Amino acid sequence: MERERAPESAIALGVQSHLVGLSLSNTVDLLDSLGAQRSRKAVHDWVQNADLQPDAGQSPNHGALGETVIETDDE
Repeated sequence: MERERAPESAIALGVQSHLVGLSLSNTVDLLDSLGAQRSRKAVHDWVQNADLQPDAGQSPNHGALGETVIETDDE
């Protein structure tokens, strides 16, 4: 059985979505709705491998997905 690699666009969307505050489960649901079925473990591994951290004293509170902006905290 050969593994199917995730498209880079799915990986980028998964990492961005999780970093702006979506839970792993909600990130997986988002990817699934777009046709990229991946496990929570896979998304977690993508985030860990990306090793992205906000600048000192900063926290990510919004992210842009296409023309959609997702904010966390207040709205």
